Amino acid sequence: MNGTGRVLPQRGNGDGCIDLPAFRRLRYFYGQMLSAQDFQTEQHFFREKLKLHNRCLHGYGTICGLLVEPVPFPEDCFKEEEEEERKLREELDRLLDRRVAAGSYKASAPALPMAGAAGAEPASASERGADRTPGPVRVPAAISPTAPESTGASGKPADSQPALPETPAEDLGTLDAHIEELRRRLEALHKQHCREAPRTRFRIDCGLALDCCGNELVVRRPLVVDVLERLSADDYRRVRHGASSLYVSICYCERPLDPVRPVITEACGATADCSYSKLQDDVTVRVSVDPPAADCRCETCCEPCTEPCLLLARIDAFCPGHPIREHHVHNHVRRPVGLYQPTTIVGVSWQQGHHYTQDEAKLLLGTDHERGDAQRGLEIRFSRPVLSSSIRPGVVDVWVIEGGRGRSAEIYHKAGEFVDLHDHPLTDRIVYRDRTGETLEPGDRVLITVRCEFILDECCRPVDGENWGGRVPILEEYAERFRIRPSPTECGMPPRGYGPWTSGDGYPGGTFEGWFYIREREHPQGGRHGRDFDEH
Repeated sequence: MNGTGRVLPQRGNGDGCIDLPAFRRLRYFYGQMLSAQDFQTEQHFFREKLKLHNRCLHGYGTICGLLVEPVPFPEDCFKEEEEEERKLREELDRLLDRRVAAGSYKASAPALPMAGAAGAEPASASERGADRTPGPVRVPAAISPTAPESTGASGKPADSQPALPETPAEDLGTLDAHIEELRRRLEALHKQHCREAPRTRFRIDCGLALDCCGNELVVRRPLVVDVLERLSADDYRRVRHGASSLYVSICYCERPLDPVRPVITEACGATADCSYSKLQDDVTVRVSVDPPAADCRCETCCEPCTEPCLLLARIDAFCPGHPIREHHVHNHVRRPVGLYQPTTIVGVSWQQGHHYTQDEAKLLLGTDHERGDAQRGLEIRFSRPVLSSSIRPGVVDVWVIEGGRGRSAEIYHKAGEFVDLHDHPLTDRIVYRDRTGETLEPGDRVLITVRCEFILDECCRPVDGENWGGRVPILEEYAERFRIRPSPTECGMPPRGYGPWTSGDGYPGGTFEGWFYIREREHPQGGRHGRDFDEH
């Protein structure tokens, strides 16, 4: 029993191979005298059984909901300066997006007091967030992002965002100075009109999750979180000096309720004047600057959990006193519930169903690589490293179905080779280069097959490879190289409600398939005729 009178979980004697509590339950008999510790032991038995069931039969992760969304600033009743404030915020938005595109934001000018911080840094965490909910003190570890950064929080392709001009390295200092100047002007505007500087907030929607200890994390009503109140003292200081990415996690905690005065004193030791008669399962939100560590366990049931908090989202381009934008919130870094998260295909080097010219196809396949072309071949990228030894001849096949306006449908195999495959025992991509040297003809269809059930990851489990709906996206660098801007579709995000698309249905194995076409003919100006028009 600890100092609060609660029974601590009883672990084994240290000689066992699994770190599980001892499952002890009461044996009732007539004339038995029961104490508070006995009833706590009874509760502990059923609670630990339920947590073991959750952890070993369901795994952990988000089950539904819990999406992190920005909270806009409220409309003010001061009309005379609204237009000036709007212009300043729009300009700050534009500069922040340019700075994020050029690299992580680091303030070059002297750091200003945080918006809403009354012009000075709080002396302690208690002064800054006295209303925090109780919970673990340690900053949560988390899961490394396993999906490409080409999709925003809402699942919309990054191509839907306006293109930003590149910023030369020598201009970054000037850009940072402009950002700081705009922040000063906004702060001065608020002080001039006797208004409190707005607080940066986000909202966590209702939902359900399981943490890696087996606890249920239930959010029954939306939680509105003030970012600065949730930062530790060290993270608060780092944000003031330019840190711009934040990680949002949710943690299990017990909230004491219903204080009462004990009627009878304890037999041993002093009795508190007031004790809480109930405990409610609750959650607390943690916001940190450091990127969470990846959970590299292959078995989440028997191996101990190192961090009980569950990562929900990453927020980029955070600027204190400035609203969070929707495309800066990345919900896809979270872990869906499950015993094991299969490795998936997160991007390929071609656009599904796209029409390429003959020269573009040569570049894409690496046909003329000996002439010094920069393109090495077809690329398939995974969410996590896979064993290089499992990528063998026959795992990837490229077939050509002859097309054109005359006789067609002849099929032949386009032999190839793997590039830089055995340089390391693990790799996060396959590069498959054409070695036939043959030029594809207009109207041909190139079919790529990847037998993912033969490709094993670090845990010796196959890659989850089904290309559902052909929605695995083209890698950003290839989209820029071939000037491909996919059109929005009716399924712009996966069924889970947040992007981006990846391969797989949650079960290891399967075959990945994709294809592209060779253009038949073009206008002299580069346009296309009739059925050669490329909708992608």
